[in-house]
Amino acid sequence: MKKLILIAISAMFLASCEKEIEFNGEQTDPRLVINSIVEPGLPVSARIGKSIFFLDTDNDMQAPDDLVATLYVNGSLLGVMDIVFDSIAEHYYTDDFEDSIGYKLVKRFQSDYRPSVGDVIKITASAHGFEDVEGTSSALPKVVDCLLADKTVQELESEYQPIDDEDSLLYIYGRMELFVEVTDPNPGQTDLFRLSIQSDAYEGSENQYYTSQYYVSHEYTDPIFGGSIESNDFIDFSELDVRPEGVFSDALFDGGSYRIKGPIYFNLHKLKHTDPGFFQVPIKIEHLSKEYYYYLSTCEQGSTLTGFFSEPIQVYSNVTNGYGIVGSCATSQCLLPLPLDAK
Repeated sequence: MKKLILIAISAMFLASCEKEIEFNGEQTDPRLVINSIVEPGLPVSARIGKSIFFLDTDNDMQAPDDLVATLYVNGSLLGVMDIVFDSIAEHYYTDDFEDSIGYKLVKRFQSDYRPSVGDVIKITASAHGFEDVEGTSSALPKVVDCLLADKTVQELESEYQPIDDEDSLLYIYGRMELFVEVTDPNPGQTDLFRLSIQSDAYEGSENQYYTSQYYVSHEYTDPIFGGSIESNDFIDFSELDVRPEGVFSDALFDGGSYRIKGPIYFNLHKLKHTDPGFFQVPIKIEHLSKEYYYYLSTCEQGSTLTGFFSEPIQVYSNVTNGYGIVGSCATSQCLLPLPLDAK
């Protein structure tokens, strides 16, 4: 009985401690946001919207209807960019904590101009009720070679499943050691890079219950990454990808070449008639502008738990009077064949 009384008193005490705290800070007005990563040889594109205050509940980041985006190349006005409506995916959790994906429309502005190595890109944006904003990249970097130097299969398991007279399914799981070689293009100058590996791919079949597919993850354990990346972090291919895994500089190999080493974990399902070329995983080496590198690096620092009372990390932005990033990269690609031998 005494125990029940103590529990009841404790519950009343905890309930009485609940208090609604009023926010007395300064509410910031929305500003225009430009996000653009430019690549040599590809049309210049930018997603432009507006910032939201962290207590706002409507999450309306849509750009104003009268927004005008303008492109400058090497200091010269090229023209107004065209509006392209686009959808982006965002993860959210339902009430029962299941991971779901929602889609929303954003405005993407695009120009037909395809920049060259060395071009300097500036994008400006203006809209009624907002300060004019602009962001300028440094000179666009050049492509560096991505060489699959070596790979060693260390673990391999497989399982065969007949489907019908025409087809069958092969399951393969395993791990391999991967060596990717990158060469520094500018001796005596700091160059910045990112290694990214496509995480999955799917290919449909006439039988809706079976598909060819693969899943891949890569651990960034090589010293070139500074030891700050936890195991099993990987990057997938997405135009809006801002995850910082795989970022590194040429500090350890200025003017030379370096072999990046790391484990690859793979899981694939192969239908009998699927072309083996489907199971070649794209590996990218991105040569980053300094703006893009700073942006990704501060995203990494901001996503790392450094302590309850640590100072907040401000994500790098080079957009004047607004937020976002106007940066660039040059991408090269090599292919990693996954093992398809059943044992």
